[in-house]
Amino acid sequence: MNQQDLQKWHAEELDILKRFARYCDEFELSYFIHGGTLLGAVRHQGFIPWDDNVDVCMPRDDYNEFIERMEETNLPEPFRFLTFENTEGYRYPWARMISTNMKIINRHAKVPRIEHAYIDILPLDALPNQSGERYIHKKDLQALWKFNDLVQYDELADQQTDRGMIRYIVNKASGMVHGLVKAYDYKKVLRKINEELEEYNYRSDTLEVVNYLKSDGFKETFPRKCFEEIAYYPFEDTFLAGPKDYDSVLRIIYGNEYMTMPADDYRRDNDYELVIETWRK
Repeated sequence: MNQQDLQKWHAEELDILKRFARYCDEFELSYFIHGGTLLGAVRHQGFIPWDDNVDVCMPRDDYNEFIERMEETNLPEPFRFLTFENTEGYRYPWARMISTNMKIINRHAKVPRIEHAYIDILPLDALPNQSGERYIHKKDLQALWKFNDLVQYDELADQQTDRGMIRYIVNKASGMVHGLVKAYDYKKVLRKINEELEEYNYRSDTLEVVNYLKSDGFKETFPRKCFEEIAYYPFEDTFLAGPKDYDSVLRIIYGNEYMTMPADDYRRDNDYELVIETWRK
């Protein structure tokens, strides 16, 4: 996606973000801009210029209630709300709000995916405090996630990014195993992943929470206190809610030098191709 198209993409994502934030306020539910969206707010007061996606997270209880409320809400055009339960062919374990004004082809996987401008809506889940329980919980999640990778290998596995010979061999082996399990219902796997994550109550006395679904593991494990207070950050032409302790969150995700602009070679390009735009009628 070239820079001109990316600016259009950002404008559409911003409309979705504003709509999402409005519903959260209406429903009295908590949300936090997260990941690159939070970094963009802190470092750029808006989008990271070369980034192409938007992440927001919600405590699991709020996330589940948001899904329930959205199922009862008639969204105005061009907005849609997607989960793997309500949309056939939507294969992610988290929710997404989209705008049908813009469409891309995502070519990362073997099977190209048509996707609309979107924001990803992610649950924050509790981790058990006791080390033995945590070990078992992690192993169960990792096994389910690996199985999901095999079931959905053709549809989701990134086969474009060069990650070296070992990753190439792993991808080839995964592709062969995929042939044996591809008939399995991917929705059953995604349900099991979410059920395992919900085993521990976010509102309990848990000390740590995790963004497991999007981080593909436990890298994004945070002290729960990071998300106990909300602050509002300037983001383009609006203000959005995020964790007041943004510094701890961003250090965990990006390291201590998160405010340093990366060299040009490390600024992520994407393989997206903008194919349809219904632009600002």
